[in-house]
Amino acid sequence: MKYKLILMLWLCCFWLYGSACMRTTCISNQVTAQHKLNYENSPEGTLKQLKALISSKRYTNPVDVVVIDPGHGGRDRGCSGASSIEKLITLQLSKILKELIEEQIPDIKVILTREIDKFISLKKRAEIANSNHADIFISVHCNYLRNAKDFRGSETYVLGSEPNNESAEAVALRENISITLEESYLDSYGGYDPFSPEGFIMLSLFQNLFLDNSILLAQLVDTEFNKNMEVKSKGVKQGAFVVLKETNMPSILVETGYLSNKQEEALLSSPSGQQKISQAMLNAIVLYKHHVE
Repeated sequence: MKYKLILMLWLCCFWLYGSACMRTTCISNQVTAQHKLNYENSPEGTLKQLKALISSKRYTNPVDVVVIDPGHGGRDRGCSGASSIEKLITLQLSKILKELIEEQIPDIKVILTREIDKFISLKKRAEIANSNHADIFISVHCNYLRNAKDFRGSETYVLGSEPNNESAEAVALRENISITLEESYLDSYGGYDPFSPEGFIMLSLFQNLFLDNSILLAQLVDTEFNKNMEVKSKGVKQGAFVVLKETNMPSILVETGYLSNKQEEALLSSPSGQQKISQAMLNAIVLYKHHVE
């Protein structure tokens, strides 16, 4: 186990150092969803795929298909407030966002990973996005912090890991724990265990070609939340989220607010609050589409 951990750390450092797709220089370096990576390979094999795609040529990526992922569902309730359940709020937010996109940007095809209160594996959610050649993937969630009722604000995540950021790790662990509700999840996710430190290292290997555009989209969402919501956001962060690792396009996870906070729970549960939150995400998509096209 010790040598396995050292190998994972070495590969992670090698990828971060050797990648030609640095955050500050490669907004236009994108790979469309048709360029699928084979995650069944060894970490070394996956790294070779990524480096080959980076060096091959530059890609453009118009926004024609958007996949919205309402977090949790079915037997996976997510977190709960005093009178609310995350899985129901995320579904409603996602439906409103889908309607807004279809009304205001009718040339975009919008797909929900679920349209009812139904359990869907994290891998299946990503497969829906990949098989429909999505150009962006947005996973919608609500946050919760025990014994911190005054804590509030949105957070927007991209794939990655921040050293010594226990808060981000805790959020990722809570969202990733959904995979334990799936049968044979260790086989399905290549041995990934959300409870192990090695799991975070494994996911860090998949900081890929889409990170720059994921960051761009996340920053736009964060800006729109700050402009349109009463409470300032907690910013853009990196987290080891399984659902983001499995997608082959720019992807973000949005924690829309804290159900552990009474005021924010009321906002997330109300039709007017849901409309406001969804409108902020729509604004970000419009800006992102304009930027990359």
